[in-house]
Amino acid sequence: MKHNVILFTLVLMAAAAVTSCKSKTPEQDAAVQVQAYVLKDTTCTVSYSYPATIQGLQDVAIYPQVSGRITAIKVIEGQYVKNGDVLIEIDDVPYRAAYDAALAQVEVAKAQLETARLTYESKKNLFDLQIISEYQLNLANNEVATAVAILGQAEASLKSASNDLSFTKVRTMGKGYIGSLPYKVGSLVGPNITTPITMVSDNSSVYADFSIPENARLEILTSEDLESYGSERAVNGLFPPLNLITNVGREFDQQGKIHSISGLISNETGSIPVRAIFPNPNGVLLSGSSAKVVLRLEESNVVLVPRTSIKEIQDKQFVFVINGDTLSQVEVKASRLNSSQWQLLPDEEGNMPLKAGDRVTMTTNRLMNGAKVEVIN
Repeated sequence: MKHNVILFTLVLMAAAAVTSCKSKTPEQDAAVQVQAYVLKDTTCTVSYSYPATIQGLQDVAIYPQVSGRITAIKVIEGQYVKNGDVLIEIDDVPYRAAYDAALAQVEVAKAQLETARLTYESKKNLFDLQIISEYQLNLANNEVATAVAILGQAEASLKSASNDLSFTKVRTMGKGYIGSLPYKVGSLVGPNITTPITMVSDNSSVYADFSIPENARLEILTSEDLESYGSERAVNGLFPPLNLITNVGREFDQQGKIHSISGLISNETGSIPVRAIFPNPNGVLLSGSSAKVVLRLEESNVVLVPRTSIKEIQDKQFVFVINGDTLSQVEVKASRLNSSQWQLLPDEEGNMPLKAGDRVTMTTNRLMNGAKVEVIN
């Protein structure tokens, strides 16, 4: 009797287990409810962003033209200077002495020339009276010519000494802002120093140097556009005004334009150097700083997807395409257009993996390739 009870209990447990398994099957086969987004071609403004380096309109490295120790520094870093302003002074004692000696040599040469002329005039009178020969007159004339040459040489030495003396005051070449001042009073400087005394940067306008990929150049420019590279005016006409994002993430309040596009592709990066120019009336942008150049173009036949439709796995992007009642996970390339939409890009062969009319899921949470779905919108 006890064995029969145990057997009956086991039969009931097995029946319950079978019933339980059968009750889970409908839940496992149930379709996942999703919302669908239908892709379509549209026209929109697409932004291209490129890292850039800011350069002053004119960055001038200042080097001394004579050697000596610095006796005075007349400017401070960041100061605005005009053309010809004195930056530093170099010890001028030896150069002033050389100038005084050259000046004295000029006076000696002038006196010698005057003496030679008087001698020539005297001998000319004697020659006219047939007291001396023509040979002696020619010798006197040669002495005048020699004295003239000596005076010219002395005057050239005086000019050189004067220049050297003036070079002891190192002046700016152009206007702009003073950079760093690595040398201090007492430092020995000269024309052969490797580090300049300072840099003077004219930031009234600035250049933004950046590079664009080769494929971007071909997408942006047509073959007719490429023939216009020889003219800055023509190049400017190919692009809308440019915007600049500073290194703190703020958009600069002045728009710029393309200044030049290189005709060569860099072997190292495979990109094309481009230079833009931006007005900088308030001196906000400094030479050497970093920024981003933003090029906004109106493009047609752009396919957009919601940001929530993209699933990112490591460095790859996927969307779930709805084919009937089944999901297909498709790898795509997408670029952010704004906070809620991304633009689908062609693959490496130039083909679009998706087209207008395809349906993708609005979200990717808990979805798998091949899953059954039910569209609820």
